[in-house]
Amino acid sequence: MFNLNINGMLPKNMEDRGKLILRDNLKEIEEILNHRTIPKNGLDDEKIKIFLKLLSLMDTDKDPKAIRIGEREGRISSKIQEELVSGFCHGVGRSGNLIDPQPKAPGASVMYKLTNNILKSFLKNLGLNVYSIATPVATGMSIALCLSAARKKYNSNVAIYPYAAHKSPIKAVSFAGLRMRLVETKLYEDAVKVDVGDIEDAIKKEIKSNNNPCVLSTLTFFPPRESDDIEEIAKICDEYNIPHIINGAYAIQNKFYINKLNKAFKYRVDAVVSSSDKNLLTPIGGGIVYSKNKEFLNEVSFCYPGRACATPIVTMLVSMLSLGLNKYLELMKKQKESRKLLNNLLKELAEKTNNKVLNIKNPISLGITVGSNPVEIAGKLYNLRITGPRGIMSSDKFGNCYLGNYPYNYVVMNAAIGVKNKDIIVAVERLKNVIS
Repeated sequence: MFNLNINGMLPKNMEDRGKLILRDNLKEIEEILNHRTIPKNGLDDEKIKIFLKLLSLMDTDKDPKAIRIGEREGRISSKIQEELVSGFCHGVGRSGNLIDPQPKAPGASVMYKLTNNILKSFLKNLGLNVYSIATPVATGMSIALCLSAARKKYNSNVAIYPYAAHKSPIKAVSFAGLRMRLVETKLYEDAVKVDVGDIEDAIKKEIKSNNNPCVLSTLTFFPPRESDDIEEIAKICDEYNIPHIINGAYAIQNKFYINKLNKAFKYRVDAVVSSSDKNLLTPIGGGIVYSKNKEFLNEVSFCYPGRACATPIVTMLVSMLSLGLNKYLELMKKQKESRKLLNNLLKELAEKTNNKVLNIKNPISLGITVGSNPVEIAGKLYNLRITGPRGIMSSDKFGNCYLGNYPYNYVVMNAAIGVKNKDIIVAVERLKNVIS
């Protein structure tokens, strides 16, 4: 396609050597396009920039001979704007379908298709043999797209929600135009969770009332709320033939959640939604929707209104190309080690301060009881430049996902993917200073 003609400009041995170096530098980019899978080892930033630049030069706003008279022509007022979207000023998708190629954006269309191919291979390498699409909106809006698809494809009009105190999925139900039926949580020693039998009862009541329910379950959440039993929920949804959407915001980064998903996928799971920033270390703004049901994913794509900004898609592609599979697997391993370190440090602190670490099944987060106001403790940590901890009062019904008082005031701390052990050590040390 591009012939670098430097014949006669250099001695032949220098010319051959230069072309050899150039070919080797471009070989990784060529292999990405040929194989369309996540590379084992990540690419350096300069190669990724070259790759994105080459693709963006295919879009019509880069055509030096184009006569651009439409209302959407990728016109920009500043070069900064072009840099922010990595050159893909036309965005991705079409008004009728998010994943359709866009005539004015051949390069962006290739970039988006490639992102989805690499995302599928990435998930497969983690043990999730699924179809997937990258969405240009964060978790809550991605859930809303899935609920809209359930409404369109299966006439769902009620979302049965095993209650988790998270505003995004609650708003997503309303945004998608469904009525919500909450299924209340119960207390099991330290853990707060929802009884599967109560979920089935809610399904029966809605069906008896001639409604078409779907279930929006929660896989990942903060202590003391434990994961929903998504395998049993999937069995029930299979039995009653109703859609099942799973909120797995940070499910990709740990095998604990991946194993749960694989068990659920044997039954009825229409889609799982995960966050790009929580799993792929991107800026906030992108979602990952995946499923065994390719047809349902297409329906999710159909539900997106209009074109979309390319930036959230680009950031996912950049993360996968930059990290590569091997580095991501190493980060997963370090995350488990960091979680173990956090657990040990919090247990030591609990013993010294007459508190306890909550006994909750969660591979990312831990909760420690505190004797004073946990909201004030979290505020003090924030002022000490520790971001992330959540302080919850025992009387906070929303925070505890529980109708009655929770037995303890507590602070939640996390050891998510990408965290550094030295930061965990400092965070627990400063927690010790503010609760002592």
